[in-house]
Amino acid sequence: MKLDTKSLIAVILVSLLAAACSPESGDESKNGKKQQATSDVTFYFGARVIPGDGSPVIEDATFIVSNGKFTAVGKKGEVTPPKGSGRIDLTGRTLTPVFFNLQAQPGLSNGPSYGPKNYGRESVIADLDRYAYYGIMGVLTGGTDDGDLAMQIRDEQRQGKVNGARLYTSGRGIVARGGGPAGLGNIPISVATAGDARKAVSELAEKKVDAIKLWIDDDNGKGAKLKSDVYGAAIDEAHKRNLKIVAEVFELADAKDLVKAGIDGFVSSIRDRDVDNQLVSAMKEKNAFLAPALTTAEAKFEYADKPSWLGEQTMREVYPAQLSAYLADPVTMNKFKRNPELGALRQQYATAMKNLKKMADGGVRIALGTNSGSPDTYPGYFELREMISMVEAGMQPMDVIKAATSVPAAFLGNNDHGVIAVGKVADFLAMPNSPLDKMTNIKDVGSLYLKGAEVERSSIIQNIKIDVPKITERDREADARAEEAARLAAAEAKLPHYGKFVLGPAATVRSMAVPTPKGSKADIKAGPPDRITVAMRASAADLREFYSKALPAYKWSAAGNCWQRQHPASNKAETLCVEPANNSAVIQITEK
Repeated sequence: MKLDTKSLIAVILVSLLAAACSPESGDESKNGKKQQATSDVTFYFGARVIPGDGSPVIEDATFIVSNGKFTAVGKKGEVTPPKGSGRIDLTGRTLTPVFFNLQAQPGLSNGPSYGPKNYGRESVIADLDRYAYYGIMGVLTGGTDDGDLAMQIRDEQRQGKVNGARLYTSGRGIVARGGGPAGLGNIPISVATAGDARKAVSELAEKKVDAIKLWIDDDNGKGAKLKSDVYGAAIDEAHKRNLKIVAEVFELADAKDLVKAGIDGFVSSIRDRDVDNQLVSAMKEKNAFLAPALTTAEAKFEYADKPSWLGEQTMREVYPAQLSAYLADPVTMNKFKRNPELGALRQQYATAMKNLKKMADGGVRIALGTNSGSPDTYPGYFELREMISMVEAGMQPMDVIKAATSVPAAFLGNNDHGVIAVGKVADFLAMPNSPLDKMTNIKDVGSLYLKGAEVERSSIIQNIKIDVPKITERDREADARAEEAARLAAAEAKLPHYGKFVLGPAATVRSMAVPTPKGSKADIKAGPPDRITVAMRASAADLREFYSKALPAYKWSAAGNCWQRQHPASNKAETLCVEPANNSAVIQITEK
């Protein structure tokens, strides 16, 4: 079903033009009425200002905005309002610069659906609008841009034709041939050699990407991973072309090698083990940053637990109640609960949290990066959740604000944003409650000001649409079957295992029991010699292990490469030999 949530089609531009040309603009005063600016120069007063660069908070701040830029910033009494300037009372508000995100996937998600099939101009711009609504006014894509569309939208933004969050693109990310993230299809560039990597970087540079993205993750051995000489060549080529280069990484050993090779930063957390002082020191020395993407790691398991934030107003302002209901439905929850890697994913998230604190405490540069727009993550809203998670990991709120403003803006080469200071563009948020008091206050974005003019945030998302699938009766029946299968599997897991398998019904030959794995089929042919063919989807090695461990339980004793026992009635010696192969095992029994 199609659900309206809202969109920005030239509204911010119109709002800014109106603010610049109209004698009336401003914020709400204590009595709820709009205060009006009466000229292009505006004097603001009364706010608590968090500059964004880690410098101290300015209480009861005053500042002037002229032609869209800060021209004076100071404490009460330090800035004098120019004659004839407009005046805006921001008493009770906490101001921060707008936010920037160094890892995003705009355009690939449509509600719970994810992949290249969703990617297009409309979906990319819709996500840029979602980011803007939540105060994230700049995003760097994570190597997930299909074709040249992102470059086109970026260039149109610079010409004032498209609004929303400012788009920076990494184009198509680089992966090892035979590897790369699931769900992206042919979007990433696959490389096998150092020459391939240099060529890929060269082609991306010619398209004028803003950065290069690498994936250094084999998905727990399920795929290929870029080798050190290959990613080393990519890093070297990127730097020769004056491009920054970042990587998603999972393992500590890879992270160390990447820092040695000159990587500029990581846009995911190290999750295989605790980071050590060696990595922390190396990253600090080379000024490499970490954008931890905690919420993306968490999203791989958290829906098994029906997260409380699904009912929050902050989310539902952009994402409809039907989406929250879909994610909270037992059918969706059970899918996550049945994931055999659920426990490992929880542990990886805990490791990521611990590693963020150690790296932040050790002086590593931290930046906001979420990977929102990847499966089951929601652009804009997840950036606010990410900042809360960073504090929960042990970072100080002031440092998190810095990580979301000046650090990513500087990395992107955006010298006009990131700090509330003289000479910077006056793009800022005015929140009713301070995130320094409690980081969850970040969810109440309050008001968005661009070039000093307040933007009506609701207009930004006016016409955005999301497809939310309806859970059908057939879905519920399939879920019930899957739950029953999971219940049986859990019960089976408690039974004694012989190698990878539990015991199935024994095959009986002349009053002698021969074990078979559960789920196999046994074809018995009387002899002499007696012959049992066991069919099962399993490797030869797994079947060999099963019989080596199960036969002793049936009174068969090892005798060289075969097994022996006495017949229970005749007391004659019986010899059993197993010939395992993939998907079958042939058992032959002879009597001496």
